[in-house]
Amino acid sequence: MSPKARFLVLDDEREVCNFFSYLLKNKGYEVETAVTGKEALEKLELFQFNVALVDLKLPDSDGLSILKIIKEKQPQCEVIIITGYSTVKSAVEAIQLGAFDYVEKPFVDIEEMEALLEKALNVHAELEKLDGFQEEYGFVVGKSHKMLRLVAASQKIAKKNITVLIQGETGTGKEVLARYIHAVSHRNDRSFLAFNCGAFTETLLESELFGHEKGSFTGATSRKKGIFELAHNGTLFLDEIDSASPAIQIKLLRVLESGEFLRVGGEELCKVDVRIIAATNANLQARVESNQFREDLYYRLDVASLHIPPLRERTEDIPLFIDYFLEKEIKAKGGVTKRFNDEAQKIMLNYSWPGNIREVANTIAQAVLLSSGPIITVNDLPRRIREKQQSILDSDPDAETIPESEMMEEDAAAATLPGNSIPPEQVFAPNNFFAAHPKGENLVKLLAEFEKILINNLNFKSGVDFNDLQNDLKEWHDHIVKKTIAEALETTYGNQTKAASLLKITPRALRYYLKEK
Repeated sequence: MSPKARFLVLDDEREVCNFFSYLLKNKGYEVETAVTGKEALEKLELFQFNVALVDLKLPDSDGLSILKIIKEKQPQCEVIIITGYSTVKSAVEAIQLGAFDYVEKPFVDIEEMEALLEKALNVHAELEKLDGFQEEYGFVVGKSHKMLRLVAASQKIAKKNITVLIQGETGTGKEVLARYIHAVSHRNDRSFLAFNCGAFTETLLESELFGHEKGSFTGATSRKKGIFELAHNGTLFLDEIDSASPAIQIKLLRVLESGEFLRVGGEELCKVDVRIIAATNANLQARVESNQFREDLYYRLDVASLHIPPLRERTEDIPLFIDYFLEKEIKAKGGVTKRFNDEAQKIMLNYSWPGNIREVANTIAQAVLLSSGPIITVNDLPRRIREKQQSILDSDPDAETIPESEMMEEDAAAATLPGNSIPPEQVFAPNNFFAAHPKGENLVKLLAEFEKILINNLNFKSGVDFNDLQNDLKEWHDHIVKKTIAEALETTYGNQTKAASLLKITPRALRYYLKEK
């Protein structure tokens, strides 16, 4: 540690101020002490600090308010919260507001305290170490200061046996964060089970969560363990917790309070030890206020609350995610190395990503799927992203791209090329083609034109390579399938289950098409 480092110690107990003053001055550091918030603010105007140790409870203020002021006036100063009134919630809130860590009175382990102060003075090295640690668990955090702070908080609460509530928009990575918390917790050698509360009706949800006894309802031919029993001693991730009905919320509350529940149709109490990590993209506080979610359950879940920022608030991480998912997709498909050209890359970087990280991953999967060569162009991107192209071109006059409208006009002109016409009645375009399509009749007419151009321009006198023609038609068919799947995924922001539902196929079939095509 640098001998010029300066510490601020703010605590209403003189003994605490004296303890840290003695400890730090003996190591050659400069120390300023304060027993009130007002006194601390005066010191902030006079000195620049490397580290501040701030008591959570003060006679004229509170530690969280002082923390905010320190981060506003001296953002480079690391803050360690000291408390004898520790609650996990306030500690997590402090870390998310920018605190480096928190410690509890009394200070039993002096060596541990000294190590913490050392880390606070070398925070950049600690954050870099933390970033590498995430990659070990397959959790790409990025370089955003918000995310590094969030993961630092996650790592600290992971060691405590408490319920966690993760909030964030769809696609921000709530389940990934939950898996990380499990991986660095003391339960990491036990099971992690993820369950979506919004995917079942109330009756099925109760059975899936708590299990059922034989004969408890039609079709219950044997006893079945629920997800709570299967997760015993491990971690249970409950996604879309806001979708749980009032009846299910009561049962969840009982499990959180006592660890006990009854199977459907059962009379014997089951007891489990499960760590709950719940997640939602809804504003649970607002749902409580509108009587759509139980207040007592909300406070049971909200012991430690983590909020994942949307990707638009951490734009510096977009290039990292593009590179990461591109490399991952190419490796998974076992294909040739691909890259985005400059124009496509620019559009990707300027897109708002409402579907967040999940949308980035699925967009890149689609682009790799649709691109025919090593270079991924704008035309390989989904339509919603291509719409950004014109605004990018307006700001960059050197970029040139043929508008889709011009391409369509060229295609229309090609369709009128002269040739020996085949009478319409001889063209194979029966009326039942595209019967389910809203524009089926128009498509049949266009298909007839296509067939005329295709057949009339074949040189039968010189010979026709029928195998090549078949391969071309097959590739065209595969291309249409790709485009259809890509549009369905685009509509659902990459949600494969919802996309499969829109296409009236199973998610398994969709995964097959994505893999094969």
